[in-house]
Amino acid sequence: MTKLDYKLLALDLDGTLIDDSLVITEPTKKAIAQAIERGVVVTLATGRMFRSALIFARELNLAAPLICYQGAMVRHSTTGETVFHQSLPFDQARAFIELAQKRNLHVNAYVDDHIYVAEMNEAASYYANLARVPAEVVGNLLNFIDRPEKAPTKLVIVTKEEQTLAVVEEFQATFANSLYVTRSHARFTEAVHPECSKGIALKALAQSLNIPIEQVMAIGDNLNDLPMLETAGLSIAVANAGPVVKATAGYVTQGEVSEGVIEAINRFILGNN
Repeated sequence: MTKLDYKLLALDLDGTLIDDSLVITEPTKKAIAQAIERGVVVTLATGRMFRSALIFARELNLAAPLICYQGAMVRHSTTGETVFHQSLPFDQARAFIELAQKRNLHVNAYVDDHIYVAEMNEAASYYANLARVPAEVVGNLLNFIDRPEKAPTKLVIVTKEEQTLAVVEEFQATFANSLYVTRSHARFTEAVHPECSKGIALKALAQSLNIPIEQVMAIGDNLNDLPMLETAGLSIAVANAGPVVKATAGYVTQGEVSEGVIEAINRFILGNN
């Protein structure tokens, strides 16, 4: 595999393509545009909802299906066609919410690409501002999610940064194989269907485009990126990634966040050392 052979590039958003400023830098846009000019299909692989990911896809002029909700939804950025969608198992979603309520933890529920919350508090506001999508207050989420047709695509617990890993570990242990629970951000514990992940979605997307997995390059920074990095032909962690992510990646950039993305594109796609 030469450095000019990659045909599909999957980019994580938060902590990889953008930092908390939510700004895609002009050099990053230029590098991605040059990759597209070389014939590379560029997609976003994110825990974000489609409406939120689409804002960034349009800014980058992407014309490909986007991997959203940790792989629980794949929807085309230009046509809006839903390629794949898998909601949480209904009973497990309610059990997740019940446990979060017992722990007095804030939960976001995502139904039909909308965010629903029990109340508007600091956690809800923080997430909505980051997502650039307003949250809708519905009161008790268990009363709102009252039948299988309203099973959410994803559930997110928003905590203080120092709480997140402990929450992830508890909910992973509690739901084991019945839900896929991961950390996507310093403050977010996320749950989707157990058969969904960025890795599964990336493999399916590559197959649909007739691109061998060896010609797929993926860049990420957090625990939710691990399945994607384990799947791609070339896995890259940006310098700000955690130790487990760096240990999994085939290459670790010297630059953090977008600087790392530019470095990887230049080296492995554009052939600039």
